[in-house]
Amino acid sequence: MELINTTVSFLKNKGIQLPDVGIILGTGLGNLATKIEKEIEIDYKEIPNFAVSTVEFHSGKLIYGNLSGKKVLAMQGRFHSYEGYSMQQITFPVRVMKLLGIKHLLISNAAGSMNSAMKKGTLMAIEDHINLQTANPLTGKNHDELGERFPDMSEPYSFSLLEKMKTIAVEFNIPLSKGVYVAVSGPNLETRAEYRFLRMIG
Repeated sequence: MELINTTVSFLKNKGIQLPDVGIILGTGLGNLATKIEKEIEIDYKEIPNFAVSTVEFHSGKLIYGNLSGKKVLAMQGRFHSYEGYSMQQITFPVRVMKLLGIKHLLISNAAGSMNSAMKKGTLMAIEDHINLQTANPLTGKNHDELGERFPDMSEPYSFSLLEKMKTIAVEFNIPLSKGVYVAVSGPNLETRAEYRFLRMIG
């Protein structure tokens, strides 16, 4: 908590005040940052206690500004466990965002599909997930300021926001699939047997 509070204080002193929405931009959607009316842009390496993204195309900037009438705080580039970071380091920015006051968190990523009917570049709304990673960011001492010890995971992704996404997709004639995300540690791709297993478990 001391590290989180230090980072929160640093960002507030930089002028980041009460963002409505947090956004984590994954591979392929980094250019959304160009749509934000930027007020503040900070390199990760300047932010106390932030890790630095080592993945190609992840630029590593925190952007604060306005997007479609909302105050947003966007991560352009993120961290992964296969880069050698712990789950606590990876989720650290999300915890910072919470204490800065964000109400909604939008996360994007590029992933492979096991549904052969889905073509490359298809948008998919994640409705649920299966976590096959060995580590969990909630392991260790619980901090009540961040949430309860045993969070309810019956709705890990907001049903109301998912419905809004579907409505907007129909309105703008954007094909949108829905599905379950399975999290594995990587960075290697899966074996044929693992793909069969993952399909069987849903």
